[in-house]
Amino acid sequence: MDIYVIDIETTGLNGWKSDHIVEISIMKANITKQKIEQVYHSLIHYDTTKWDAKTKNAWIFKQDIIKLEEIQQTTKDVKTIVEEVRKILTGKFIAAYNNEFDFNKFLLHEPWNINPGTCKIKIAPCIMLATTDYIKIPTKYKKRKLVNLSEARKHLLNEDTTSITNNKELETIVREYGVHRANFDAFYSACVLLELYRRKRYRVYPRIYYAHSMQIYKSKQEKKEIKTIKKIFPKAEIINPAKYEKKWKYLSGKEVMAKCLDLISNSEIVIFTVVKQDNKDFVGRGVYVEVKFAQEIKKDIYFLKEILESDFSIDIYNDDDWALKFSIVKSKEKKS
Repeated sequence: MDIYVIDIETTGLNGWKSDHIVEISIMKANITKQKIEQVYHSLIHYDTTKWDAKTKNAWIFKQDIIKLEEIQQTTKDVKTIVEEVRKILTGKFIAAYNNEFDFNKFLLHEPWNINPGTCKIKIAPCIMLATTDYIKIPTKYKKRKLVNLSEARKHLLNEDTTSITNNKELETIVREYGVHRANFDAFYSACVLLELYRRKRYRVYPRIYYAHSMQIYKSKQEKKEIKTIKKIFPKAEIINPAKYEKKWKYLSGKEVMAKCLDLISNSEIVIFTVVKQDNKDFVGRGVYVEVKFAQEIKKDIYFLKEILESDFSIDIYNDDDWALKFSIVKSKEKKS
């Protein structure tokens, strides 16, 4: 499952009506594989000659983190970047180190409008609040001390942390930008998120498509499998195609499959199960197509046996549309 971690650099702290986003970076963090991929980064062009003195002397320019001339000279304007960013984030889980600042003060509003209503994003828990709840830095005041990103890195990350060791090449690239640049902060925010998740201190409630044979629909096996999935992913939304049987009963087989693939497109995880015969694991054509489609669009896919297995093969066994043994599934580590 992927969470898109965003960081923005701005001309001030007040928010969208008086301040501007001048840089944005997006990192795609896969929470199961502990891998990070940079999917977007850009400075944003403004005609800075029209800015007032306060904006021109914003902290980020005075500290020489970003030069005012860079904003004037970069080519992409707000409208272009908004279109590109919205296209990337539509339908995705998104998070920031400080959701309140990045989202509530800026990205949820004009001209960005990156919110659940306009582009179906799902806001994941704030990384800063999750870190604060976990680290609990002592303070003499009753209010808890919010843990900043620098402190989070100090307490949670080191050279041997999985999210660091798995992403050394990207870390080398982002470190060239330096602290307080969007690339740098987005990367380490993603690393903190992944480490919190690894320690079971960051919870995301994904949509899970449960792919299984129609022969299993409304059976004891289906109930048992759903119970297992809920145990592994508490509070996840489980998309069960069996629930659509009555609604889709007048549709053709192709139309039903198209509906199922659309549900997969709008899920984060696909978990499929098998029918066991002759001590082998089989799926019909429908589940085979669903799994292959999920692989094509790079969803996280798991084969549910006693545990979830992500390393498996699924190969055609009997090329007959109606064969229960259309495809055979094997755990790769057990494949002869």
